Amino acid sequence: MRPLPFAFQSYGWAMSTAEAARIAGVAPHEGLRFDGNTPPEPPPYASEGTIADALAEVQRYPHGGFPALLDAIAEYAQVETERIVLGAGADDLLLLCGRAFAGPGDVVRVLDEPTYPVFRLAAWLAGAEVGDEGAVLTYCCRPHNPTGALGPLPEHRPLVVDEAYFEFAGETAAGTRGVIAVRTFSKAFGLAAARVGYAVADDDVAQELLVRQDPLPITTLSAALALAALRAGPPDVSPTIAERERLASRLRELGLEPLASHTNFVYVPMQAASATYQRLLMRGLVVRPFEDAIRITVHAPQANDRLLSALEQADG
Repeated sequence: MRPLPFAFQSYGWAMSTAEAARIAGVAPHEGLRFDGNTPPEPPPYASEGTIADALAEVQRYPHGGFPALLDAIAEYAQVETERIVLGAGADDLLLLCGRAFAGPGDVVRVLDEPTYPVFRLAAWLAGAEVGDEGAVLTYCCRPHNPTGALGPLPEHRPLVVDEAYFEFAGETAAGTRGVIAVRTFSKAFGLAAARVGYAVADDDVAQELLVRQDPLPITTLSAALALAALRAGPPDVSPTIAERERLASRLRELGLEPLASHTNFVYVPMQAASATYQRLLMRGLVVRPFEDAIRITVHAPQANDRLLSALEQADG
């Protein structure tokens, strides 16, 4: 077995909801998660009716793949179908780009760290090192995770741009020559557990990615959910954006300084971030901790108020 690079670190999942509830001494349904950057409720199209036809033929392979879904994604992304590559969530596509462009002895550049850890995983699992000089591929997150910033598009090429939060920012690199824009149905579309993502790339790059991709990276059930999401129309993220701004304003009233965000979360720099995380966890409220900040997913207003109350009491 080929050894992993010395610097390799596996992906670290957050604790389970059951474990967080156990620590807080509450029932799992009483806890609130502010760490996954997903909607608080499933979308209307996530229904038994949506997947009924797929379930009725679950014993069969989807011969020919998912042309209807590919066409719908292409229409949504305003590109030709030939430029679309499906994946089991954005992570699958980020890993695919790593092994397609890089290998042992190569260098992969990761911009604006700390950022999404799968970028480094993609390089390491391909056998490459993470660095800058002579990089054969560059990764960036736009809008940025975890800060929510929307910076200018980097000039490096080839460039993989993680656009998981594209719908909240309204600005995309899709269609830019030499850029692979990777998107997901996990955030604005609310289908995180379905594991559906797609990449938009130049025609020739898309074809090279396709021959390196699994023949059927998603299931028929997931494809049905994603197609239903697109047929429902572009997701309306305006309530989330409005609630994000309300949450940020209330955080400022508490003396905190959340950064401007173009996503469905806010990044809040603070001293003793780890201690704040632990205090919130003991109340059944799970945020995403960083060395000098916490990241808060925009939840429903009532849930956000519960978090704000806990933060206010912690400071009192």
